[in-house]
Amino acid sequence: MARTTEKKEADADRVKELQGIPSAKSQGKRRAARKARERRYSAVMSRGYVLFLAIMCIVTVLMCIRYLRLKETITTQVKQNNELRTKLTNTRAENDALLESIQNSVDMNHIREVAINEFGMKYATEDQVIWYNGEDNGYVEQYRDVS
Repeated sequence: MARTTEKKEADADRVKELQGIPSAKSQGKRRAARKARERRYSAVMSRGYVLFLAIMCIVTVLMCIRYLRLKETITTQVKQNNELRTKLTNTRAENDALLESIQNSVDMNHIREVAINEFGMKYATEDQVIWYNGEDNGYVEQYRDVS
Protein backbone atom coordinates (compact mmCIF):
# COMPACT_ATOMS: atom_id res chain seq x y z
CA MET A 1 0.00 0.00 0.00
CA ALA A 2 2.90 2.33 0.70
CA ARG A 3 4.09 1.60 -2.79
CA THR A 4 0.88 2.58 -4.38
CA THR A 5 0.79 5.84 -2.42
CA GLU A 6 4.34 6.62 -3.52
CA LYS A 7 3.42 5.72 -7.09
CA LYS A 8 0.37 7.99 -6.96
CA GLU A 9 2.47 10.86 -5.59
CA ALA A 10 5.09 10.34 -8.30
CA ASP A 11 2.38 10.27 -10.95
CA ALA A 12 0.85 13.45 -9.49
CA ASP A 13 4.27 15.12 -9.52
CA ARG A 14 4.77 14.18 -13.17
CA VAL A 15 1.36 15.53 -14.11
CA LYS A 16 2.10 18.80 -12.26
CA GLU A 17 5.46 19.06 -14.03
CA LEU A 18 3.81 18.57 -17.39
CA GLN A 19 1.24 21.23 -16.55
CA GLY A 20 3.94 23.64 -15.34
CA ILE A 21 2.92 23.49 -11.70
CA PRO A 22 5.89 22.92 -9.38
CA SER A 23 5.59 19.93 -7.10
CA ALA A 24 6.37 20.00 -3.40
CA LYS A 25 9.61 18.07 -3.96
CA SER A 26 10.81 20.40 -6.70
CA GLN A 27 9.92 23.39 -4.54
CA GLY A 28 11.95 21.91 -1.69
CA LYS A 29 14.88 21.31 -4.05
CA ARG A 30 14.65 24.88 -5.27
CA ARG A 31 14.60 26.21 -1.72
CA ALA A 32 17.62 24.09 -0.83
CA ALA A 33 19.48 25.28 -3.94
CA ARG A 34 18.59 28.89 -3.16
CA LYS A 35 19.80 28.54 0.43
CA ALA A 36 23.04 26.95 -0.81
CA ARG A 37 23.56 29.90 -3.17
CA GLU A 38 22.86 32.33 -0.35
CA ARG A 39 25.38 30.52 1.88
CA ARG A 40 28.00 30.65 -0.88
CA TYR A 41 27.28 34.34 -1.48
CA SER A 42 27.43 35.15 2.23
CA ALA A 43 30.73 33.26 2.47
CA VAL A 44 32.14 35.36 -0.35
CA MET A 45 30.73 38.60 1.09
CA SER A 46 32.04 38.22 4.62
CA ARG A 47 32.18 41.22 6.94
CA GLY A 48 35.88 41.67 6.37
CA TYR A 49 35.45 41.69 2.61
CA VAL A 50 32.59 44.19 2.81
CA LEU A 51 34.70 46.40 5.10
CA PHE A 52 37.62 46.15 2.68
CA LEU A 53 35.39 47.15 -0.24
CA ALA A 54 33.94 50.08 1.72
CA ILE A 55 37.44 51.34 2.60
CA MET A 56 38.57 51.00 -1.01
CA CYS A 57 35.52 52.97 -2.18
CA ILE A 58 36.31 55.75 0.30
CA VAL A 59 39.96 55.82 -0.77
CA THR A 60 38.92 55.97 -4.43
CA VAL A 61 36.56 58.89 -3.79
CA LEU A 62 39.27 60.74 -1.84
CA MET A 63 41.78 60.18 -4.63
CA CYS A 64 39.29 61.54 -7.17
CA ILE A 65 38.74 64.64 -5.04
CA ARG A 66 42.51 65.16 -4.71
CA TYR A 67 42.92 64.73 -8.48
CA LEU A 68 40.25 67.34 -9.20
CA ARG A 69 41.85 69.81 -6.79
CA LEU A 70 45.27 69.31 -8.38
CA LYS A 71 43.79 69.74 -11.83
CA GLU A 72 42.13 72.98 -10.72
CA THR A 73 45.43 74.23 -9.26
CA ILE A 74 47.29 73.42 -12.47
CA THR A 75 44.63 75.15 -14.57
CA THR A 76 44.89 78.27 -12.39
CA GLN A 77 48.67 78.28 -12.65
CA VAL A 78 48.54 77.89 -16.43
CA LYS A 79 46.18 80.88 -16.65
CA GLN A 80 48.47 82.95 -14.42
CA ASN A 81 51.47 81.88 -16.52
CA ASN A 82 49.75 82.98 -19.71
CA GLU A 83 48.84 86.34 -18.14
CA LEU A 84 52.46 86.87 -17.06
CA ARG A 85 53.73 85.95 -20.52
CA THR A 86 51.38 88.48 -22.06
CA LYS A 87 52.52 91.11 -19.57
CA LEU A 88 56.18 90.29 -20.31
CA THR A 89 55.59 90.58 -24.05
CA ASN A 90 53.91 93.95 -23.60
CA THR A 91 56.68 95.19 -21.30
CA ARG A 92 59.37 94.09 -23.76
CA ALA A 93 57.60 95.87 -26.61
CA GLU A 94 57.31 99.01 -24.50
CA ASN A 95 60.98 98.74 -23.48
CA ASP A 96 62.08 98.33 -27.11
CA ALA A 97 60.03 101.38 -28.11
CA LEU A 98 61.61 103.47 -25.32
CA LEU A 99 65.11 102.30 -26.27
CA GLU A 100 64.49 103.23 -29.88
CA SER A 101 63.22 106.67 -28.90
CA ILE A 102 66.28 107.22 -26.66
CA GLN A 103 68.66 106.15 -29.40
CA ASN A 104 66.91 108.41 -31.90
CA SER A 105 67.04 111.36 -29.52
CA VAL A 106 70.85 111.23 -29.23
CA ASP A 107 72.70 112.82 -32.15
CA MET A 108 76.21 111.36 -32.11
CA ASN A 109 77.53 113.86 -34.70
CA HIS A 110 76.41 116.77 -32.53
CA ILE A 111 78.13 115.24 -29.48
CA ARG A 112 81.39 114.76 -31.46
CA GLU A 113 81.35 118.34 -32.72
CA VAL A 114 80.68 119.80 -29.27
CA ALA A 115 83.46 117.67 -27.75
CA ILE A 116 86.02 118.72 -30.38
CA ASN A 117 85.04 122.38 -30.89
CA GLU A 118 83.90 123.45 -27.42
CA PHE A 119 85.89 121.22 -25.11
CA GLY A 120 89.06 120.89 -27.24
CA MET A 121 89.08 117.11 -27.31
CA LYS A 122 91.01 115.17 -29.98
CA TYR A 123 91.14 111.64 -31.22
CA ALA A 124 93.86 109.49 -29.60
CA THR A 125 97.07 108.86 -31.56
CA GLU A 126 98.63 105.44 -32.00
CA ASP A 127 101.29 106.00 -29.33
CA GLN A 128 98.59 106.90 -26.76
CA VAL A 129 96.70 103.60 -27.17
CA ILE A 130 97.83 100.70 -24.97
CA TRP A 131 96.53 97.27 -25.85
CA TYR A 132 96.31 94.43 -23.32
CA ASN A 133 95.05 90.84 -23.30
CA GLY A 134 92.08 90.49 -21.03
CA GLU A 135 91.70 87.43 -18.86
CA ASP A 136 88.57 85.45 -18.24
CA ASN A 137 87.86 87.35 -15.02
CA GLY A 138 85.81 89.97 -16.81
CA TYR A 139 87.65 92.89 -15.17
CA VAL A 140 91.16 94.40 -15.06
CA GLU A 141 93.06 95.37 -11.90
CA GLN A 142 95.48 98.32 -12.14
CA TYR A 143 98.51 97.96 -9.85
CA ARG A 144 100.44 101.07 -11.01
CA ASP A 145 99.90 104.19 -13.06
CA VAL A 146 99.72 103.59 -16.79
CA SER A 147 101.89 106.12 -18.66
